Amino acid sequence: MVSNNNHIAYLDSIRGLAALAVINEHFVIAYGLPCKDQFCQSILDFSPLHFWWDGGAAVSMFFVLSGFVLALKYFRLTQHPDIKNLQLMPYVIGRLFRIWLPYVVLVVMSVFLYRYTLQSPVLKTLLMTSDWVNTLWRGHPLSFMNMIQEAFLLKLPPVVVLLPQSWTLSIELVLSLLLPIGLLLAEQCLAWLIFFSFIAVFFLGVTPFLWHFLLGLIIARHSKQIVDYLSQRILQRNGVMLLGLALMTSGNIIPNIVGESVLWITTGLGAGLIIMVVLSSKNIQSVLSNVVLRQMGKVSYSAYLLHMAVLICVTPYLLCSLEWVTQNQQILWLGGLLLTITVVQLLACLFYYVLEIPSINLGKKLIKALKE
Repeated sequence: MVSNNNHIAYLDSIRGLAALAVINEHFVIAYGLPCKDQFCQSILDFSPLHFWWDGGAAVSMFFVLSGFVLALKYFRLTQHPDIKNLQLMPYVIGRLFRIWLPYVVLVVMSVFLYRYTLQSPVLKTLLMTSDWVNTLWRGHPLSFMNMIQEAFLLKLPPVVVLLPQSWTLSIELVLSLLLPIGLLLAEQCLAWLIFFSFIAVFFLGVTPFLWHFLLGLIIARHSKQIVDYLSQRILQRNGVMLLGLALMTSGNIIPNIVGESVLWITTGLGAGLIIMVVLSSKNIQSVLSNVVLRQMGKVSYSAYLLHMAVLICVTPYLLCSLEWVTQNQQILWLGGLLLTITVVQLLACLFYYVLEIPSINLGKKLIKALKE
């Protein structure tokens, strides 16, 4: 069942696994897949087995999960949102201090790492690196105004250099700030919510990821009915999970001719179905409540912010250290990935306590001061 608390701990684990998939994807783009023959690469790339490094599906999960988590507390009692508890200014301040302030600090830190990287040659390793990772920072001169633009987040420049992954954070921040409008429309009628979402996407230029966010909101609205139905029907629940996994891992399988938007919508639907099953299954919740997975979920935002800098500045040195032990390409690849993940998680844990928590608390203090 859905917890009575606003925070559902086992959902943190889903966010942590999604962040891990993004880290894995960027490592694969930088250093390739562990096997070199075409058949093996095809299996790992163009089949559901690529789920462990499917960053696109992970991004869809981020957006659907965010819409669900942010909306859930307003649908605790009925399918009608509790608008009385929606305080706009505290909500906006809370989101800014949760997302934007830690991001700005990481942008500033990345500026120093960026300047150091420009003065250093590419460190050669036995694992061949792609031009993508070699030129992420070195191939893009950055002016002071570019840095200011990147720090703004609400409207990023065409080319994001310091934190290339922040395009998703910009969308996340914008969509989360639009949540009050979604709740007001949901109060009127679900059809109005869907109608205005199409107007926003096709005529107002709002990102199609709005539909992912609204899917999360709709799941939150009907969470009690979903849980009541699926928790008592194991066969149907398993079917929904299989369909969700199939849709979420279809990004590399569906032909590109259908268009990128269709691929994003498909993976978003898959993410929504998986969340529905997780809400309805005590066994899955028990697995996701594992202390390691919960810790990964807790620090997932810092891990997401940090991992690109680690990949550029730290991973080459980790690989060079491993070369003292072995020169086997597969072992180097696996060791490099595991060490990269370990470093990211350790740094993310540190940043969670010295940056994220103080930032959240600062936002709470500001909200309290404004109320007095």
